[in-house]
Amino acid sequence: MRGALTLGLNQYTHSAAACLLNADGKPLFLGEKERITRKKHDGGDCAELVEHALQSVGAELGDIGLVVANNHLFRIDRFHETVDWATALYQYRESYLSPFNLLPGVPRLELSHHLAHAWSVLPYCPFDDGLIVIMDGMGSTLHEMQLPGDGYVSEFGLPHADDFEAFPAGVEQGQATRKAFGWREGESVFSFAGQELSRVWKRWIAEDSPTLLHNYGFENMESLGAVYSRAATHIFGDWNHCGKVMGLAPWAPEWAPEQARRAVMQGPLEDLQVDWSRLRTEPYPHEWQNKEARPGFARFAADVQADLEDIVLEFLQRLQQQSGAKNLAFAGGVALNSTLNGRIHREAGFEQVWIPPYPGDQGLAVGCAAYGHAQQAKATTSAAPSAKPLPKAPLSPYGGRAWSAEDIEAAYQQYAPWLEEAEMKDEQLVPVLADALADGQVVGLFRGRSEFGPRALGHRSILADPRDGEMVARINQAIKKREGFRPFAPTVLAAEVPFWFEHSAPSPYMSMTVGVRPAQQAKIPAVVHADGTARLQTLAPGAEPFFEEVIQAFRERSGVPMLLNTSFNILSEPIVEAPSDAAWSFLRADLDLLVLEDRLFRRRELPEVLPLDGQVTAAPGWTAESVSDAQGETMSLRLMAYGTTFEIDQLQLGILEAIGAGAVLGELLEAFAADWDVPRETSLEAILSLHQQCLLALQFHAS
Repeated sequence: MRGALTLGLNQYTHSAAACLLNADGKPLFLGEKERITRKKHDGGDCAELVEHALQSVGAELGDIGLVVANNHLFRIDRFHETVDWATALYQYRESYLSPFNLLPGVPRLELSHHLAHAWSVLPYCPFDDGLIVIMDGMGSTLHEMQLPGDGYVSEFGLPHADDFEAFPAGVEQGQATRKAFGWREGESVFSFAGQELSRVWKRWIAEDSPTLLHNYGFENMESLGAVYSRAATHIFGDWNHCGKVMGLAPWAPEWAPEQARRAVMQGPLEDLQVDWSRLRTEPYPHEWQNKEARPGFARFAADVQADLEDIVLEFLQRLQQQSGAKNLAFAGGVALNSTLNGRIHREAGFEQVWIPPYPGDQGLAVGCAAYGHAQQAKATTSAAPSAKPLPKAPLSPYGGRAWSAEDIEAAYQQYAPWLEEAEMKDEQLVPVLADALADGQVVGLFRGRSEFGPRALGHRSILADPRDGEMVARINQAIKKREGFRPFAPTVLAAEVPFWFEHSAPSPYMSMTVGVRPAQQAKIPAVVHADGTARLQTLAPGAEPFFEEVIQAFRERSGVPMLLNTSFNILSEPIVEAPSDAAWSFLRADLDLLVLEDRLFRRRELPEVLPLDGQVTAAPGWTAESVSDAQGETMSLRLMAYGTTFEIDQLQLGILEAIGAGAVLGELLEAFAADWDVPRETSLEAILSLHQQCLLALQFHAS
């Protein structure tokens, strides 16, 4: 394997990701930094992620023969020239200098942003020619794409279609009439045949703010993705919350029936007009908790969603008519909008539309690795291992680490005081799950390698009965602890889709929203959104045998060939990656059952009457922070454990401090009654609360 691997990275920006390909072009690992650090959209250096990737496939640094990276904010080659100096001044973490991040001695290439997006679909879409459309918030700068540099590759090296156009006119030649600090990629169109790309169309967006301002002035840019993100930032305070905007939009007719539609953006795309006056004066910025603001937020979300759909569809319809292309691959952050994607499938005029399971910036790692491998396959030398051409086949989204039986057992032992394993034979797992789901229980499912991209597709999923309309409130509030308006997706046996839904094109990656047939909506209320639609995942025969078996067994019990499927994560955390992540999330949520590969767990129930000789043990490695006023009175207490912060009170902190390595329940209650003058019932209530949060363990001898 020495020097045979190609590593693709999305590096030094949000959604850092890695893709490892072997000499045959086969993906060995696909993963995102957020799954390892447990910080949503985590970016920056890739040291921890690269080390994890190599460990996952049993490789070492010396096995990497080429690294190809992308960063849409700045050129990596220029950054690396001063990163050691800047790190010495504490501008960056020490991990920036890790060999797993800098990969010293490994040949390196760098791709411009939209070119990397294009390569993320070029080798993997299910057709040999067509168009690739990239739409996102912002890509590379024109200035940096035109700078010379060894190993830097931009689309300017590609041939142009005969009718190629760039907007605004003259910008690539430095002749744009509009003044700006600079220009960035907004939307791009490429044509392809085989693995050969050509430039077809390009729109550059002006940088109207100095890049030293917050988020590189992103909120002032005029790409489709940037304006949509501006709405997400206004409503939810985070530009990454575009999915919430999409989910909120259908509520406008119910929440704000008296408010008329007002355009935020107007096309055509070549001359996009943005109502900046409205964007800058829209009331209640970042005040979702203010219920009076929510009708206006719903109207705002509906307006920007409708504008996005109208502008993109008009552009794509015109593009298809002018080019005559039959096939479309769609990527970039805008391609995460499943409502738009459904309309593209139905209305854009292409015979085939393909959207990868990783259309956002995590997919750049795939594009970088694919490009690098393709270049090696074109020009291998005796000094480097021979690289075969990339296989023409969709990339499986299940690219994470394969966790062992020992990993599962370690996770169980870590949380054994709070988990209880169900005794059963392997062949009983499917019927037991189907019975539980049909009985209204909610299941956390952890099986196989984790999904790459934002959708859980049956390996890291929360599953429930779609027939129960109360599931929406239960999962949103008690389990995922998020906004109640957000919808859930159905995973449906592919052959059954036409009976239930109004559009039956395959949607294996949950990337398309379709209408639910009116006659069927009352049967599956938990997966029908406010506008009568559902974001669909279709499950083809044999694609995921275990998941298919569970749905088939549920169908036998319910008559419904689908399950509610949402990502296994809570509290705005990333999707669970490791078995310990799944166990920890399970214990903090109102889930009934946990599947770890072929093992089934539930919460360990405490005895109705607690024996006083039971052992009490504190969670390992906790630390506490106290904030006091000028008189020394405690104002707040925060406890840190498991990488999470908990709000606790003084009594609970005292109990944790008193436990030490262990204590006996009866003696602990007596001590607090004597020394703190706390009634035994009050201390017991505090102990039970700490146990519920896994901050202490109560263990009793078997009677």
